[in-house]
Formats: sequence, C-alpha cells, structure tokens
Amino acid sequence: MAQPGILWVNSKITHPDAITPENFDKWYNDIHVPDILATSGFDSAFRYKNIDPKADRPYLAMYPVSDVDWLGSPEFSSIPNTSDCFPGPSHKCFDYADFDTRFYEFIHSYEKPGAPACPTKLVISAGLTPAAGTDADFDAWYREEHYSTLAACSGYMRTRRYKLKRAVKAENPTTYLSLHEFECDVLPQADLDKTAETPWSKKIMGSLLGAEIGVYALSGAWGEVGGKI
Repeated sequence: MAQPGILWVNSKITHPDAITPENFDKWYNDIHVPDILATSGFDSAFRYKNIDPKADRPYLAMYPVSDVDWLGSPEFSSIPNTSDCFPGPSHKCFDYADFDTRFYEFIHSYEKPGAPACPTKLVISAGLTPAAGTDADFDAWYREEHYSTLAACSGYMRTRRYKLKRAVKAENPTTYLSLHEFECDVLPQADLDKTAETPWSKKIMGSLLGAEIGVYALSGAWGEVGGKI
C-alpha cells in the first residue's frame, strides 16, 4: 500500500557573486515548481523563508506526495536541474546552490477544530531525534499531551508529523519531523514556552539526541494547496 509523505528541501545560495536571491526565486517559482507539478507524483508545492535573517539555509520547499517511494523513481530523478537562470557552462542549480533534501513518511496529524484548510503564514519545522528506545514514549507525548498544549497557543492551526525515510546528503539528520502551522504574523512565544514546562515535555526535550528547529514564513503555494503539509 502506498505510504504518503513529504519531500523536504532546505537550501542556500552558495555563489552569491554569480546568482542573486531574486534570480534564485525566479528559477524556483517560475521554472522549478512548474517542472515539479508537471510530474505524476506531485500536485502541490510550498515555499517558505526562514524568519531569521542570519539562517544558514534560508529557503525551505515542501512537496507532499501520496507515495513516498515514488521519490525513488526514474520520473522523479528526471526533473530538470538546469536553467538559464544559472550561469554557464553547466547552468546547473547544484553548482550555485546547496540543497538538503530529505524524504519523510507521514505518521500522524492533529488539527485544531475549525482550522481552515489552507497553508498558514508561519510554520515551525521541528526535526527531533528522541533518545534510543523512547520512540513509543515520544509518540505518546505528542498524542496525549503536546497536541493539546500546542492547541492552546494563539494562532495554532495544525501539526503534521513524519519519520525520515532517506536523507540525500545530510550528516546525522534528525529522525522525526513535525510541521506546526500558525496563522499569525508573529509566533506566540510565551504560549509556546509554556508547552515545554510540563514534566513530560521536560523529560522528552531533555533526552533528545538531536534537534533542528526553524521558523519559516510562507512565500508561495501552488497547485492543490488545501490542508496539505
């Protein structure tokens, strides 16, 4: 049976002397996303930018898939990676930008009652690796406590959770990914801090083996975008 998932791509420009952020965005929005959506595996695409201007990898793109194994197909591999937006002679995106590409399998989701089925202004991308042997407790913490404490935060809409299937090049990538969506201009930090104050949260967070957390603002959405990520 097909396992749904998400293609998660965190990128940065590596040759700012050769390609501007404007040209990078033009390639992504006008060329790459249409190439993505022209395949049989994708019907939506989302782009975000880290709200921290000092972030090493400011760009995040996410593409839901109905079958995560399709990401290993020849059709996926044949998506074009060259464009005149990038200088010659290669014109390859990989020669001017670096892409941390990961394939994730869908685990579970929670949505606040009444949340609109549309992408939100902000998303927290939280990659976490729990301590060895604590995966079941980690999952129970989310389902039995963390969803409800997040739901009490102003602007919170939903959470979608995933498990890593493959990381193309990242060293020691985190095992689990949670995408927390907020419909607000500024995250409710005081509310979020409270979610980490319970004994169970302290136990989970204090024993993590890895954490990769970023806050991103929506910069574009394409295709069938309702309630996707």
